[in-house]
Amino acid sequence: MSETYWSQMFLDPLPGRVAKPRLSGLTMVMDTGFPVSVMRDLLQAGAEHVDFWKFGFASAAVYPPEVLVNKITLCQEYGVLAYSGGTSLEIAVLQGVWQEYVKALWEAGIRVLEVSDGTIDLPLKTRREMIRTAHARGFTVLSEVGKKQPGRFLPVVEQAGLVQGDLRAGADYIIVEGREGGMGVGVYDAEGNVRENDVQALLNALGPLSTRLIWEAPLKKQQIYYVNTLGNRVNLGNVHPLDLLPLESLRRGLRSDTLRPSLYASAGVSHDSGAQNVSPASSPFSHVNESMQSSVENKNLLEKHIPRPTLWVNGEGRSPSDSPRHRKG
Repeated sequence: MSETYWSQMFLDPLPGRVAKPRLSGLTMVMDTGFPVSVMRDLLQAGAEHVDFWKFGFASAAVYPPEVLVNKITLCQEYGVLAYSGGTSLEIAVLQGVWQEYVKALWEAGIRVLEVSDGTIDLPLKTRREMIRTAHARGFTVLSEVGKKQPGRFLPVVEQAGLVQGDLRAGADYIIVEGREGGMGVGVYDAEGNVRENDVQALLNALGPLSTRLIWEAPLKKQQIYYVNTLGNRVNLGNVHPLDLLPLESLRRGLRSDTLRPSLYASAGVSHDSGAQNVSPASSPFSHVNESMQSSVENKNLLEKHIPRPTLWVNGEGRSPSDSPRHRKG
Protein backbone atom coordinates (compact mmCIF):
# COMPACT_ATOMS: atom_id res chain seq x y z
CA MET A 1 0.00 0.00 0.00
CA SER A 2 1.80 3.11 -1.27
CA GLU A 3 -0.61 5.76 0.00
CA THR A 4 -1.06 6.56 3.67
CA TYR A 5 -4.00 4.67 5.12
CA TRP A 6 -6.73 6.90 6.52
CA SER A 7 -6.10 5.90 10.15
CA GLN A 8 -2.43 6.95 9.86
CA MET A 9 -3.00 10.44 8.43
CA PHE A 10 -2.64 12.46 11.64
CA LEU A 11 -0.13 12.72 14.46
CA ASP A 12 -0.88 11.76 18.04
CA PRO A 13 -2.44 14.79 19.77
CA LEU A 14 -0.50 13.75 22.89
CA PRO A 15 3.02 13.13 21.54
CA GLY A 16 5.96 11.42 23.19
CA ARG A 17 4.72 7.83 23.33
CA VAL A 18 7.78 5.59 23.54
CA ALA A 19 7.98 2.47 21.36
CA LYS A 20 9.12 -0.92 22.64
CA PRO A 21 11.50 -1.87 24.06
CA ARG A 22 10.97 0.92 26.58
CA LEU A 23 11.73 1.81 30.17
CA SER A 24 8.75 4.12 30.74
CA GLY A 25 5.13 4.21 29.66
CA LEU A 26 4.80 0.54 30.58
CA THR A 27 1.46 -1.24 30.46
CA MET A 28 0.81 -4.37 32.49
CA VAL A 29 -2.29 -6.37 31.59
CA MET A 30 -4.00 -8.58 34.17
CA ASP A 31 -5.33 -11.84 32.74
CA THR A 32 -7.88 -13.50 35.04
CA GLY A 33 -8.62 -16.43 32.74
CA PHE A 34 -9.00 -15.33 29.12
CA PRO A 35 -9.10 -18.11 26.51
CA VAL A 36 -5.94 -18.58 24.47
CA SER A 37 -7.84 -17.68 21.28
CA VAL A 38 -8.91 -14.31 22.72
CA MET A 39 -5.41 -13.67 24.03
CA ARG A 40 -3.97 -14.38 20.59
CA ASP A 41 -6.37 -11.91 18.96
CA LEU A 42 -5.56 -9.23 21.53
CA LEU A 43 -1.82 -9.63 21.05
CA GLN A 44 -2.16 -9.62 17.28
CA ALA A 45 -3.95 -6.28 17.51
CA GLY A 46 -2.04 -4.68 20.36
CA ALA A 47 1.21 -6.42 21.31
CA GLU A 48 3.12 -3.18 20.70
CA HIS A 49 1.09 -1.56 23.46
CA VAL A 50 1.62 -4.07 26.27
CA ASP A 51 4.83 -4.86 28.15
CA PHE A 52 3.76 -7.27 30.90
CA TRP A 53 1.06 -9.95 30.77
CA LYS A 54 0.22 -11.01 34.31
CA PHE A 55 -1.67 -14.17 35.19
CA GLY A 56 -3.70 -12.61 38.00
CA PHE A 57 -3.24 -13.67 41.64
CA ALA A 58 -2.40 -17.42 41.60
CA SER A 59 -4.74 -18.26 38.71
CA ALA A 60 -1.92 -19.95 36.79
CA ALA A 61 -2.35 -22.94 39.11
CA VAL A 62 -5.88 -23.45 37.75
CA TYR A 63 -4.86 -23.69 34.09
CA PRO A 64 -4.11 -27.06 32.50
CA PRO A 65 -0.32 -26.99 31.99
CA GLU A 66 -0.62 -27.16 28.20
CA VAL A 67 -2.86 -24.06 28.19
CA LEU A 68 -0.40 -22.15 30.35
CA VAL A 69 2.49 -23.17 28.09
CA ASN A 70 0.53 -21.91 25.08
CA LYS A 71 -0.04 -18.55 26.78
CA ILE A 72 3.61 -18.15 27.74
CA THR A 73 4.66 -19.08 24.21
CA LEU A 74 2.28 -16.50 22.74
CA CYS A 75 3.79 -13.80 24.92
CA GLN A 76 7.29 -14.77 23.91
CA GLU A 77 6.31 -14.77 20.25
CA TYR A 78 4.87 -11.26 20.50
CA GLY A 79 7.59 -9.75 22.68
CA VAL A 80 5.55 -9.49 25.87
CA LEU A 81 6.78 -10.53 29.31
CA ALA A 82 4.49 -13.12 30.92
CA TYR A 83 4.51 -13.72 34.65
CA SER A 84 2.42 -14.95 37.56
CA GLY A 85 0.86 -12.62 40.11
CA GLY A 86 2.55 -11.99 43.45
CA THR A 87 0.01 -14.08 45.34
CA SER A 88 1.63 -17.16 43.81
CA LEU A 89 4.94 -16.35 45.45
CA GLU A 90 3.21 -15.56 48.73
CA ILE A 91 1.69 -19.06 48.72
CA ALA A 92 5.11 -20.53 47.94
CA VAL A 93 6.51 -18.66 50.96
CA LEU A 94 3.75 -20.00 53.22
CA GLN A 95 4.47 -23.54 52.04
CA GLY A 96 8.25 -23.18 52.34
CA VAL A 97 9.05 -23.73 48.66
CA TRP A 98 9.72 -20.23 47.36
CA GLN A 99 13.29 -20.98 46.22
CA GLU A 100 12.18 -24.08 44.31
CA TYR A 101 9.28 -22.09 42.87
CA VAL A 102 11.59 -19.34 41.57
CA LYS A 103 13.83 -21.94 39.94
CA ALA A 104 10.83 -23.66 38.32
CA LEU A 105 9.60 -20.33 36.91
CA TRP A 106 12.95 -19.71 35.24
CA GLU A 107 13.05 -23.20 33.75
CA ALA A 108 9.54 -22.66 32.36
CA GLY A 109 10.64 -19.56 30.44
CA ILE A 110 9.22 -16.99 32.87
CA ARG A 111 11.55 -14.00 33.14
CA VAL A 112 9.61 -11.77 35.54
CA LEU A 113 9.08 -12.28 39.26
CA GLU A 114 6.69 -10.27 41.41
CA VAL A 115 7.58 -10.07 45.11
CA SER A 116 4.69 -8.97 47.31
CA ASP A 117 3.20 -9.27 50.76
CA GLY A 118 -0.28 -8.01 50.03
CA THR A 119 -1.88 -10.84 51.97
CA ILE A 120 0.83 -12.40 54.14
CA ASP A 121 3.21 -10.83 56.64
CA LEU A 122 6.61 -11.16 54.98
CA PRO A 123 9.72 -10.39 57.05
CA LEU A 124 11.68 -7.57 55.46
CA LYS A 125 14.84 -9.70 55.47
CA THR A 126 13.07 -12.43 53.46
CA ARG A 127 11.57 -9.86 51.07
CA ARG A 128 14.99 -8.44 50.24
CA GLU A 129 16.53 -11.93 49.98
CA MET A 130 13.90 -12.89 47.41
CA ILE A 131 14.54 -9.74 45.38
CA ARG A 132 18.30 -10.25 45.42
CA THR A 133 17.96 -13.92 44.50
CA ALA A 134 15.66 -13.19 41.55
CA HIS A 135 17.81 -10.30 40.34
CA ALA A 136 20.98 -12.42 40.48
CA ARG A 137 19.29 -15.17 38.44
CA GLY A 138 18.34 -12.68 35.73
CA PHE A 139 14.67 -11.97 36.38
CA THR A 140 13.08 -8.62 35.80
CA VAL A 141 11.97 -8.03 39.39
CA LEU A 142 8.74 -6.29 40.29
CA SER A 143 8.04 -5.73 43.97
CA GLU A 144 4.77 -4.45 45.33
CA VAL A 145 3.91 -2.08 48.16
CA GLY A 146 0.52 -2.04 49.84
CA LYS A 147 -1.98 -4.42 51.39
CA LYS A 148 -5.00 -6.02 49.75
CA GLN A 149 -7.32 -5.75 52.75
CA PRO A 150 -9.91 -2.98 52.21
CA GLY A 151 -9.22 0.05 54.34
CA ARG A 152 -5.68 -0.98 55.31
CA PHE A 153 -3.35 1.74 54.05
CA LEU A 154 0.40 1.89 54.55
CA PRO A 155 1.71 5.33 55.59
CA VAL A 156 3.46 7.16 52.75
CA VAL A 157 6.74 7.21 54.68
CA GLU A 158 6.62 3.41 55.04
CA GLN A 159 5.81 2.96 51.35
CA ALA A 160 8.67 5.24 50.32
CA GLY A 161 11.07 3.33 52.54
CA LEU A 162 10.02 0.01 51.00
CA VAL A 163 10.42 1.41 47.48
CA GLN A 164 13.91 2.70 48.15
CA GLY A 165 15.05 -0.48 49.89
CA ASP A 166 13.60 -2.75 47.19
CA LEU A 167 15.34 -0.79 44.43
CA ARG A 168 18.64 -1.05 46.29
CA ALA A 169 18.12 -4.82 46.59
CA GLY A 170 17.68 -5.13 42.81
CA ALA A 171 14.01 -4.54 41.99
CA ASP A 172 13.44 -3.01 38.55
CA TYR A 173 10.01 -1.50 39.23
CA ILE A 174 7.71 -1.13 42.21
CA ILE A 175 3.99 -1.79 41.89
CA VAL A 176 1.60 0.36 43.91
CA GLU A 177 -1.23 -1.90 45.09
CA GLY A 178 -4.63 -1.36 43.50
CA ARG A 179 -5.99 -4.91 43.10
CA GLU A 180 -8.17 -5.87 40.15
CA GLY A 181 -11.09 -3.75 41.38
CA GLY A 182 -9.28 -0.50 42.21
CA MET A 183 -11.54 0.36 45.15
CA GLY A 184 -10.76 0.81 48.83
CA VAL A 185 -7.08 -0.13 48.57
CA GLY A 186 -3.80 1.67 48.02
CA VAL A 187 -4.34 5.24 46.86
CA TYR A 188 -8.04 4.68 46.04
CA ASP A 189 -11.10 5.36 48.16
CA ALA A 190 -14.12 3.05 48.39
CA GLU A 191 -15.51 4.42 45.09
CA GLY A 192 -12.26 4.05 43.21
CA ASN A 193 -11.42 7.75 43.22
CA VAL A 194 -7.74 8.65 43.42
CA ARG A 195 -6.70 10.10 46.76
CA GLU A 196 -4.60 12.78 45.14
CA ASN A 197 -2.92 13.96 48.33
CA ASP A 198 -1.52 10.47 48.90
CA VAL A 199 -0.26 10.23 45.32
CA GLN A 200 1.43 13.62 45.54
CA ALA A 201 2.95 12.81 48.92
CA LEU A 202 4.45 9.59 47.55
CA LEU A 203 5.79 11.38 44.47
CA ASN A 204 7.36 14.07 46.64
CA ALA A 205 8.91 11.50 48.97
CA LEU A 206 10.48 9.52 46.13
CA GLY A 207 11.59 12.31 43.80
CA PRO A 208 13.06 10.83 40.59
CA LEU A 209 12.45 7.28 41.84
CA SER A 210 8.73 7.88 41.28
CA THR A 211 9.33 7.13 37.59
CA ARG A 212 10.00 3.54 38.66
CA LEU A 213 6.48 3.06 40.03
CA ILE A 214 3.81 1.01 38.26
CA TRP A 215 0.42 2.27 39.40
CA GLU A 216 -2.23 -0.44 39.38
CA ALA A 217 -5.13 1.36 37.71
CA PRO A 218 -7.89 -0.98 36.56
CA LEU A 219 -10.54 1.74 36.21
CA LYS A 220 -10.80 4.19 33.34
CA LYS A 221 -11.06 7.23 35.62
CA GLN A 222 -7.83 6.20 37.33
CA GLN A 223 -6.03 5.81 34.00
CA ILE A 224 -7.29 9.23 32.91
CA TYR A 225 -6.02 10.78 36.13
CA TYR A 226 -2.51 9.36 35.78
CA VAL A 227 -2.13 10.25 32.09
CA ASN A 228 -3.42 13.79 32.61
CA THR A 229 -1.36 14.27 35.77
CA LEU A 230 1.89 12.42 35.06
CA GLY A 231 1.94 12.25 31.26
CA ASN A 232 1.70 9.35 28.84
CA ARG A 233 4.99 7.85 30.03
CA VAL A 234 3.45 6.84 33.33
CA ASN A 235 3.56 3.09 34.09
CA LEU A 236 0.15 1.49 34.60
CA GLY A 237 -0.82 -1.99 35.74
CA ASN A 238 -3.78 -4.32 36.29
CA VAL A 239 -5.28 -3.14 33.02
CA HIS A 240 -8.12 -5.33 31.78
CA PRO A 241 -7.12 -7.12 28.55
CA LEU A 242 -10.06 -5.59 26.67
CA ASP A 243 -8.95 -2.13 27.85
CA LEU A 244 -5.53 -2.44 26.22
CA LEU A 245 -6.36 -0.44 23.08
CA PRO A 246 -8.60 2.07 24.90
CA LEU A 247 -5.73 2.80 27.31
CA GLU A 248 -3.28 3.22 24.45
CA SER A 249 -5.73 5.69 22.92
CA LEU A 250 -5.72 7.63 26.20
CA ARG A 251 -1.92 7.70 26.19
CA ARG A 252 -1.88 9.19 22.68
CA GLY A 253 -4.62 11.78 23.19
CA LEU A 254 -6.99 9.87 20.93
CA ARG A 255 -9.89 10.02 23.38
CA SER A 256 -11.70 13.12 24.56
CA ASP A 257 -10.54 12.56 28.14
CA THR A 258 -6.91 13.25 27.20
CA LEU A 259 -7.40 15.13 23.92
CA ARG A 260 -8.98 18.15 25.59
CA PRO A 261 -6.25 18.51 28.27
CA SER A 262 -3.59 18.14 25.58
CA LEU A 263 -5.12 21.04 23.65
CA TYR A 264 -4.95 23.27 26.72
CA ALA A 265 -1.42 22.17 27.53
CA SER A 266 -0.11 22.75 24.01
CA ALA A 267 -1.57 26.26 24.11
CA GLY A 268 -0.05 26.95 27.52
CA VAL A 269 -3.50 27.46 29.08
CA SER A 270 -4.52 25.90 32.37
CA HIS A 271 -7.84 24.16 32.75
CA ASP A 272 -9.93 22.67 35.53
CA SER A 273 -10.02 18.95 34.82
CA GLY A 274 -9.62 17.65 38.34
CA ALA A 275 -6.03 16.65 37.58
CA GLN A 276 -2.89 18.70 37.17
CA ASN A 277 -1.87 18.93 33.54
CA VAL A 278 1.57 18.62 31.98
CA SER A 279 2.92 19.80 28.67
CA PRO A 280 3.07 16.97 26.10
CA ALA A 281 6.63 17.99 25.27
CA SER A 282 7.79 17.80 28.88
CA SER A 283 9.05 14.75 30.69
CA PRO A 284 6.67 12.75 32.89
CA PHE A 285 6.31 13.93 36.47
CA SER A 286 7.50 17.42 35.51
CA HIS A 287 5.19 18.88 38.14
CA VAL A 288 7.40 17.41 40.87
CA ASN A 289 10.69 18.48 39.31
CA GLU A 290 11.55 20.75 42.25
CA SER A 291 11.37 17.89 44.73
CA MET A 292 13.30 15.68 42.32
CA GLN A 293 16.18 18.14 42.13
CA SER A 294 16.44 18.29 45.91
CA SER A 295 16.46 14.52 46.38
CA VAL A 296 20.14 13.77 45.75
CA GLU A 297 20.09 10.36 47.41
CA ASN A 298 17.19 9.13 45.31
CA LYS A 299 18.79 10.47 42.15
CA ASN A 300 22.00 8.58 42.85
CA LEU A 301 20.04 5.39 43.47
CA LEU A 302 18.17 5.84 40.20
CA GLU A 303 21.42 6.18 38.26
CA LYS A 304 22.96 3.18 40.02
CA HIS A 305 20.31 0.67 39.02
CA ILE A 306 18.65 1.23 35.64
CA PRO A 307 15.98 -1.32 34.70
CA ARG A 308 16.39 -3.41 31.58
CA PRO A 309 14.26 -2.87 28.46
CA THR A 310 11.01 -4.79 28.60
CA LEU A 311 11.39 -6.83 25.42
CA TRP A 312 11.82 -10.51 26.18
CA VAL A 313 14.94 -12.18 24.80
CA ASN A 314 16.08 -15.77 24.78
CA GLY A 315 19.39 -17.16 25.94
CA GLU A 316 21.06 -16.19 22.67
CA GLY A 317 20.04 -12.56 23.02
CA ARG A 318 17.44 -12.78 20.24
CA SER A 319 13.98 -11.37 20.66
CA PRO A 320 10.68 -12.74 19.33
CA SER A 321 10.68 -9.93 16.78
CA ASP A 322 13.60 -11.70 15.07
CA SER A 323 11.30 -14.50 13.98
CA PRO A 324 10.13 -14.61 10.33
CA ARG A 325 6.63 -13.69 11.43
CA HIS A 326 7.75 -10.30 12.71
CA ARG A 327 10.90 -9.61 10.71
CA LYS A 328 10.79 -6.61 8.41
CA GLY A 329 12.14 -6.54 4.90
